[in-house]
Amino acid sequence: MPNINITDKDIVTDLLKDSKFAIHSLTVAVSEASNPELREMLTNYLNAAIDDHFKLTDMAASKNWYNPALAPLDQVKQDLAESQGLM
Repeated sequence: MPNINITDKDIVTDLLKDSKFAIHSLTVAVSEASNPELREMLTNYLNAAIDDHFKLTDMAASKNWYNPALAPLDQVKQDLAESQGLM
């Protein structure tokens, strides 16, 4: 069996990715819902998902696991360097 070391940072990064996907999916669902009650329910879920995402982002940033202020190209360079063990 391979030795897999999953860190807290790995878990948080995966949660952030999933959170972004959930927000995107809920946004699409809200924009396509024709039933007002369903639209309201989905909007409530979307607002909660956004709040949770901000909390997760703030926590990750406080631990220096996520730096939302980096420009996209700088983020790619940092991720590449980390994946190659250079940082």
